[in-house]
Amino acid sequence: MAVKKKATSAMESFIDKGADVRANKEGKFKSILLRLPQEILDDLDAYLLLSKPWLPRTQWIVEAIHERLKKIEG
Repeated sequence: MAVKKKATSAMESFIDKGADVRANKEGKFKSILLRLPQEILDDLDAYLLLSKPWLPRTQWIVEAIHERLKKIEG
């Protein structure tokens, strides 16, 4: 349970604040590199342009991961 609370708290902080673009000295965030097929990115960009033009692609991906984790945790 402690892991779930900690992950939820960190995710809420990320969504509310947004991630730092500079190095984060506290180590609360970690950068990752994703290799995705261009077709997936094109589809995502088209979806975001039509339905949520204010939402950056990276933010949408983070929220999608968070939603998926919430479903797994039940």
